[in-house]
Amino acid sequence: MRIILLIAFLALISSSVSAIEPAQYFRINQVLAKKHILPRYENFSAQAIELDLAAQQFCMAPSIANLPLIKTAFHSAADAWAGVQHIQFGPIEEKLRLNRVYYWPDKHNTGSRHLGRLLKSEDETLLSEEQFSLISVALQGFPALERLLFSQSEKLFKQDKTSMFRCSLVQAISLNLRKISAAVLNEWNDPSNGFMQVATSSGVPIYSGENEIFQDHLASLYGNLRAIHNLKIHRTLGENSENSRPRLAEAWRSERSLRNIILNLEAAQKLFEGEGAFGMDDFIEMLKPDSNTAKDFKTYLEYTLKTARSISLPLHKAVRDEQQHEQVERLKAQVLALLVLVRGRISTAVGMGTGFNFLDGD
Repeated sequence: MRIILLIAFLALISSSVSAIEPAQYFRINQVLAKKHILPRYENFSAQAIELDLAAQQFCMAPSIANLPLIKTAFHSAADAWAGVQHIQFGPIEEKLRLNRVYYWPDKHNTGSRHLGRLLKSEDETLLSEEQFSLISVALQGFPALERLLFSQSEKLFKQDKTSMFRCSLVQAISLNLRKISAAVLNEWNDPSNGFMQVATSSGVPIYSGENEIFQDHLASLYGNLRAIHNLKIHRTLGENSENSRPRLAEAWRSERSLRNIILNLEAAQKLFEGEGAFGMDDFIEMLKPDSNTAKDFKTYLEYTLKTARSISLPLHKAVRDEQQHEQVERLKAQVLALLVLVRGRISTAVGMGTGFNFLDGD
């Protein structure tokens, strides 16, 4: 009986996929790549340039007075990354770029240990452009830079050999982020064999058809929500405020934890709505005109954003506060509801599962 039911289920999925024309997938893939992904990589690259320039300027005369300049640039670049962090396919997958930009969660405190060793060594040769991309990925991106600028910033002002090395490291990380973001953007845009051509057409070696390309977009939506739920909220929350784990919060040193979640949710919203063009919502309504699936997702997501924005304390402090802890619990439940909706009704509406996802471990 189970075999019969399984065969019937697979037949149902197969028929729903075959009922969707390649041209329909082609249309939405074009929009999501050109309207959603590419502008976000352009913004990330532009903000990484500004961060690199700010690091150079700051290290010419490191001081408490000049620190806000580079912190502002850090936040702008981190905002840009949070807006495109959910895209887990394409050039960002190559050369360990995801981990090099953002090595988190750091479950074994690798970044702290490796940073301590590097600072103790004061080995300038490791900071050269050629060598820096080869050192520990935990030292190459935002988490290491956050430690240097926020929890250890006073050590940048001593005007000794150690502080000079720290500033050189700040510049090396900033330049590395600039180079990675530029490389990713160039590899999307390359007119001869850029990933934009792959992501907006079929018949290429990476994908067998437009439906597989769209599956990566759907996996980006699902993976974003799952990362928020499992990694950014659940690990920190605990059963109550007394049992919370504030230092497991993402980017708690710069008090960006909640800000990142809101930016991630806003990115999910824009991905689903196709940046105001033909989005997943329109795609679902075209395929299932009598369904409320797209409308429900947009309504639930708006409620979720409202809850996130209502939390008045930084996340690592909110989970320690009894009243705010309840708000964070509500936020977690709302994100879970969105996850269930994507994995169930939305996946069914577009005729596929969420596919391979970096959080699924398959």
